[in-house]
Amino acid sequence: MAIVYDTRNGSDTHEPLLRVRDLCVDFPLEGGEVRHAVNDVSFDVPHGSVTCLVGESGSGKSVTAMSTIDLVDEPGRIVGGTITFDGHDVLSLNHKNLERLRGEGISMIFQEPMHSLNPVLRVGKQLSETIQVHSGASRESAWKRSMQWLKRVGLPNPERVMNMYPHELSGGMAQRVMIAIALCCGPKLLIADEPTTALDVTIQAQIIHLLLKLKEEIGLSILFITHDFGVVAEVADYVVVMYEGRVVEHGDVYGIFDHPQHPYTKALLETRPMIGERRHRLPTVRDLAPRFSALSGGNPLAVLDDAPVPEDGEWNHGRNDSRESPPVLTKPDEPLVEVKHLKKYFVSQEGFFSRTTHTVRGVNDVSFEIFPGEAVGLVGESGSGKTTLGQTVLRLQNKTGGEVRFRGRNIFDLDRDSLRDLRPQMQYIFQDPYSSLNPRLPIITAIGEPMLEHGLADKTNVRDRVADVLRLCGMDADALDRYPHEFSGGQRQRIGIARAMGLKPDFVVADEPVASLDVSVQAQIINLFSDLQERRGTTFMFISHDLSVVEHLCSRLMIMYLGVIVEVGSREEIFSNPIHPYTKELLDAIPAANPKGRHALRKSDSEPFAVRRSYAHDIRDGQVPELRKVNEHHWVAWS
Repeated sequence: MAIVYDTRNGSDTHEPLLRVRDLCVDFPLEGGEVRHAVNDVSFDVPHGSVTCLVGESGSGKSVTAMSTIDLVDEPGRIVGGTITFDGHDVLSLNHKNLERLRGEGISMIFQEPMHSLNPVLRVGKQLSETIQVHSGASRESAWKRSMQWLKRVGLPNPERVMNMYPHELSGGMAQRVMIAIALCCGPKLLIADEPTTALDVTIQAQIIHLLLKLKEEIGLSILFITHDFGVVAEVADYVVVMYEGRVVEHGDVYGIFDHPQHPYTKALLETRPMIGERRHRLPTVRDLAPRFSALSGGNPLAVLDDAPVPEDGEWNHGRNDSRESPPVLTKPDEPLVEVKHLKKYFVSQEGFFSRTTHTVRGVNDVSFEIFPGEAVGLVGESGSGKTTLGQTVLRLQNKTGGEVRFRGRNIFDLDRDSLRDLRPQMQYIFQDPYSSLNPRLPIITAIGEPMLEHGLADKTNVRDRVADVLRLCGMDADALDRYPHEFSGGQRQRIGIARAMGLKPDFVVADEPVASLDVSVQAQIINLFSDLQERRGTTFMFISHDLSVVEHLCSRLMIMYLGVIVEVGSREEIFSNPIHPYTKELLDAIPAANPKGRHALRKSDSEPFAVRRSYAHDIRDGQVPELRKVNEHHWVAWS
């Protein structure tokens, strides 16, 4: 019998699997103050449904989800409300029954997989021990089931992955391992906290397909937390919109997309970058708030700092820049960055004589140019070599072969002092903002120290300079004296961007710079990058799996697969006339912009990698194809 959801009171005609009523969670602050992280939140997750929690970073989504398994981080505490799972009062369970609930009843995929996996245990041990503890399976049986689950979540060569440590996994691989750990014990309810954030579109499509298939086959219910409305359109049956710890709107997914009622919901939907609808600037929630203020009782819903974004001159106030002006290029079309036959191999060695047992070609004979003021997108699956290429281009990793030239100078020929002098001009925005920030240093030090070291500020004005660049990235000045663990994932990402941009670089490699940001802050950061391009002529290489973001930001795209560039072209050529089968697969996997356009992924049994197997075989056999010219703005690799 179909479940009929009553959007007026958030309950169905039958008893839901999960019922949350009037939930309140408080966090004590210094001075005796209290932050109400979750305030009178009520919603249901019906049997066999996917309910999406949507809202900006800091809206209370993750705290709400953690509360359902009574796992709120200290010093936070649940101070009111009820949580009922499968007829049982969760908050009244003893420790033993609560532990059982967290494995066999409710399982959770956490937002940051690299911090959820034990760094000193191999993947196989972590996965098989989970199965043994909750099912009583033998070691041999648990090991076999572990490999099956790794294969099921799209990890090639599961035997090898079982013997890897977490630090050897890419971000996407780590996320898939966490999904396998969460699903291996067959829970009734899966809480998925941003489970596809770190994944490229093809793996994201595969995971969505897997979760929806399990939903149909075993009646799995899913509480899905995400900021990606494309994913919401693909997976959701019901949507719960949260703002500042409260539920402001909820209903079925079609009603939310077609007839949103609350001004905040409308603003979130309008801030999304969408394929084929490129705009010069994306609206932010702050931009749209005045339009909806009458509907919200005069509340402008200014979720970001209301202070005006500083102009370039204001940002430079008090700057002590001892750096010489960059040399003028001899001709306007001279590349800023030139990469020639770049190779980066990773070699595994074992045994007494350190014999080479395995070689991974992370970057395999790659050549390209990037011109001043250009924004180039580097797109590909997790493990394709994008991050390795970006870091090698900035000499954050050593090369195996080839050269990288910045303003005509081979950066691998520079001595230590010359490279140090060049660093402010070439900056990297890291994919994982938490691991790139020292947890022991306040934000003023993390951002201010590089400014002081390179003569871009002095002790008298460094605080103002850091406050300016934080405001430029949508952060309040009160962040200066706080530590990384006090911020949400999206806020930490903005801090990472601020640290890089504080040095006013000429060339920036941005590795998934908006992957962990909600749509409103994502729009602000995308506009920030566009402004920096226009006002300062900053040159960017954007590494991303989000093709809608790349389409909005970049004039030219490079498609990378297994360490090789397989297609290069202008934005218009790639999106309107993709030629390589791999490029076509990436575009086909983009989530729907509206639930009415949901993919055949929800029903198809096709394997997302099937069309690329032959090409992958060619590359692994060492047959690196040459890029051949299609037209003036388009090149494709064919073997």
